[in-house]
Amino acid sequence: MRPMLEAHRVSSLRSRWEVREDGAPLLVLEAKGWRSSVRYTLDGVAYEVQSTWTGTTYTLLGGDGSEIARAERIGRKHWSITTGDEELHFRRRSIFKADQEWIAEPGSSEPRGTIRRTGTWRGDAEADLPGMPTPVAVFTLAVVLLMWEQAAAAAAAT
Repeated sequence: MRPMLEAHRVSSLRSRWEVREDGAPLLVLEAKGWRSSVRYTLDGVAYEVQSTWTGTTYTLLGGDGSEIARAERIGRKHWSITTGDEELHFRRRSIFKADQEWIAEPGSSEPRGTIRRTGTWRGDAEADLPGMPTPVAVFTLAVVLLMWEQAAAAAAAT
């Protein structure tokens, strides 16, 4: 299992991305409300990513409303995703770039995977997350895209 996901922004006016897995269309991430959440369908299952009003915690909900995963400390240098009994650790690659690295544990020097911008103006991204299950990889990509949207909105407001 090696999901290589690419997100291409469909419109500059709306938060909507077409996500491809290994070059093949997979799903569309569609922002809902105030751009703090997205909905999508993967393998016939509806998912929703919801954010707290501060944007520091995101939750992945299944079609029945059950919590599947939770991302915490979003926007910090180090943040994490908890899925059932597993905790996945991430860090911002550098203070000058918004790219993120998936690491084995805080303090690890070698990344297990990356999420990086591939288009500065359009908000396109690529996620190379080897071994991560596709539903969790899509959630991770959605969280990073929403984090970047939130940072861009905050910068524009100042």
